Amino acid sequence: MEEKGFGYIADVLVFSLLVSVAITFLVAISPVDPRVESERYASSFARGLLLSFQHSTADQFGGFDYSLEPLGFELNLPLIEGSARRELLHKTVAQLLSEDVLLNMRINVGETDLTFLKTNEAMDHELKNFLKTILEKTIGGRFGYRMRANTKLIDLGFARVYFEIEIEEMSRARNQLCSESVMLSLPESNIDLKKFIENALGMTLPSKLEIDTIIEVSLELWST
Repeated sequence: MEEKGFGYIADVLVFSLLVSVAITFLVAISPVDPRVESERYASSFARGLLLSFQHSTADQFGGFDYSLEPLGFELNLPLIEGSARRELLHKTVAQLLSEDVLLNMRINVGETDLTFLKTNEAMDHELKNFLKTILEKTIGGRFGYRMRANTKLIDLGFARVYFEIEIEEMSRARNQLCSESVMLSLPESNIDLKKFIENALGMTLPSKLEIDTIIEVSLELWST
């Protein structure tokens, strides 16, 4: 199943590269700077990969699951081990990111990052590993890369609410070739998201407060 998933991504990337080649052919009558050529190739590659995130499901990459840790640490108890695991096989990578946002928003009060006793911190950790694996198998060796996913900062004056993750491999990166991004909508309305944050803070937010329900996912590719 994992091979099928990466085969699908390969098809998407090949299509993106064919588009790039076609564009290159159309402008072949004029000299093309090699750097421009590299940037065009990288841009098509990045767009194809971000597109695949919106359509490829977790099971196509070997599956995604994580252990619930209700006490903030892993419980090695055989009795509950099976029931304390969640398998999210049929969600797309984009849907997994959306769920991670809803379950793992960060709240800063002053200089303090509030950490709540949650059952879902393990998902954030495992999702980063999952994304790292995908990126290494599709990009590793071709480019240096930096992927970010974040929401717009909600500034409440006394507190800031936001979500962000960053995954990168920049050890051999030299020059940035491209930066592509997509906007994903959270599967929650503005009202539902506001209630979610109110429950976390234990207070009522201003009625006129508008909360952006968009996640920006960006991918930079660098020459190596």
